[in-house]
Amino acid sequence: MENMIEIESLTKYYDGRKILDDVSFNIPKGCIYGLLGRNGIGKTTLIRILLGLEPPTRGTTRLFGHESMNLPAAVRGRMGYVAEGHHLIERYRVGRLVDLCRALALRWDEKLFNDLMARFRLPMDRKIKQMSMGMRAQLSLILAMSTDPELLIMDDPTLGLDTTTRREFLEMAIDLIQRDGERTILFSSHILGDVERIADRIGVFIHGRLVVDCELEELKSRVRKMRVIFEETPPQQLYINGIINRKDSDREMTITVADWNEQKQAYLDTCRPKECIDIPMSLEDIFVETTAV
Repeated sequence: MENMIEIESLTKYYDGRKILDDVSFNIPKGCIYGLLGRNGIGKTTLIRILLGLEPPTRGTTRLFGHESMNLPAAVRGRMGYVAEGHHLIERYRVGRLVDLCRALALRWDEKLFNDLMARFRLPMDRKIKQMSMGMRAQLSLILAMSTDPELLIMDDPTLGLDTTTRREFLEMAIDLIQRDGERTILFSSHILGDVERIADRIGVFIHGRLVVDCELEELKSRVRKMRVIFEETPPQQLYINGIINRKDSDREMTITVADWNEQKQAYLDTCRPKECIDIPMSLEDIFVETTAV
């Protein structure tokens, strides 16, 4: 399968501090990849390096097979970008900004642009600085999607939006992404519910390292949380590898275990539990438990 994004041994230092630590992963065509991590762990830095906006300390990144620091104009024309904070030219009116983007774009879908502007009733004559954060977010996505990108990169696009506006933004993004199923998306966020609604593959960063890179459903199946009830006090020692969290209370214990399998279940059975009750976990639940320090 063709890879739209390739990252190999990427390392980045700032003022002697390691921001990205030997990161390697690929994103194939048609994948919607959710990049997760706490604030300040290097998600924006990775995206800036991918876009060729700053160099790596070591390693390489490629988009469409081209190194990021040497992207031809024709390759950049196949990409859309929604930046964190939706920084647009504040002194411009919307119409002037649209004219600029239309003139610079190698491709422009005028029908899609008009449909989206009508759907969200964005005024062409208003200055950017007079628009709410939600309106700027909607305009940013409309401008990115109107270039008909094969690859869309969004850096924490719902940051600062209220719940209603964030939901509207995500619904629009999902509608656009699903139009043909051929677009590749890299979607960075610290709001895990947003990522869970959109992504089909997940990358999790902890302290600059990529510790998870798998399909969303695989991640959910690999981490299991259970309430285990015993006739008497739970065993003090539990010889199961991959225990992420354990809490005991009277005759019960609650455990979260990575990479659950039949062997671990068989060992738990030898401890003679009275009952085992699965506790459903959202992506946010998994993230909080696995990244707790």
